[in-house]
Amino acid sequence: MTTAVAQQTNAYFDDTYLTEATATVVAAGTGEDGAWAAVSPNIFHPKGGGQPSDEGTLDGDPVTPARDTSGLVVLTGATSAPEVGAGVVCRIDAALRRRHAALHTAGHVLGHLGEARGWQHSGHSHFPGQARLDFDPAGHEDELATPELREAVRAEIQAQMDAVLARGGAVSSSVHASGHRTVTIEGVNAEPCGGTHVRSLSDLAGVRILEVKVKRGAIKVRYEAEHAAPAGGETA
Repeated sequence: MTTAVAQQTNAYFDDTYLTEATATVVAAGTGEDGAWAAVSPNIFHPKGGGQPSDEGTLDGDPVTPARDTSGLVVLTGATSAPEVGAGVVCRIDAALRRRHAALHTAGHVLGHLGEARGWQHSGHSHFPGQARLDFDPAGHEDELATPELREAVRAEIQAQMDAVLARGGAVSSSVHASGHRTVTIEGVNAEPCGGTHVRSLSDLAGVRILEVKVKRGAIKVRYEAEHAAPAGGETA
């Protein structure tokens, strides 16, 4: 897919909870996957960084977001390509967005807890039903040598997670002039990230450490998380 050079503001960087917006088409065309368009401001998070893409519509047509070779987030699946300069209405699945954000933020906290144990983070997935963090097992073989030891570590990490969430903390982001974005969790850490996140650790619910195991040369920590019930007046 080839797009013209265009300026695009990714609104999901600043507001996870913006799930409907009017936007202007800044690039459009037809490619191997059919009609496509890039809009600004863009509320769609594309797949990347271990997080799935949003699901939603462009003027009522279901579309899928993806980042193209020029760096634009483009939406494919519309029945026809809109004209550049046209105004369009964008909507995303609000419940799915909150679920993705909850999993991603919980994953950052879990990564912090693993690193505090001396584990080196080596990979991650924040997909629903598949969420996990991977760490390098080198030097930690003894503490994970048996099922009983691994269960003890799982329970310890769960207790640490519960303590962090009980303490709470704001979640914020900033974008450097270079374009690099940092997500900061108060009292936890700050790290580069292009994903969506909850506003506060109090927005997390049902965070559970499901399993700690060693497989294929990695410590794999599986987890799950949900978003707390929306506040009054917020779209369900």
